[in-house]
Amino acid sequence: MRMQERQKVTGVRGLSGDKGGAAIEFAVLGPVLFTLLLGAIDVGRMFYVRQALEYATEQGARYYMLNPTSTTGTVTTYLQGQMMGGMGGSVSVSYADTASCNANAAVTCTTVTATYTFSFIAGYLGLSSKILKATAQAVRLS
Repeated sequence: MRMQERQKVTGVRGLSGDKGGAAIEFAVLGPVLFTLLLGAIDVGRMFYVRQALEYATEQGARYYMLNPTSTTGTVTTYLQGQMMGGMGGSVSVSYADTASCNANAAVTCTTVTATYTFSFIAGYLGLSSKILKATAQAVRLS
């Protein structure tokens, strides 16, 4: 068929049988590609938050070593302040003391454990939140 005859058959100029394939392909593959993109962003965010939690925990343990008479509340506030992006308020901190560690009665080892509940952007995929945990040890003179 020639172009003029094809236009007469369809009734509308520019619409022919071979148009629109790309739109249908995008409609099928678009959601899959968008989900993969969101998943990659979420995994990157999770590793970034995990690294920040590790850093804040190590800084909190270091602060506790340098200030052995500090209360755990002061150390917790310092640790939460070291967390990036204002997420410190969502970090919970626990402490576990081990007396006479390193075979020395004058030394107390305190394990500082920080936890943060990470929520995925792509929660519609059935991904639940993940609890991230970091630990560090503070060696203090008793």
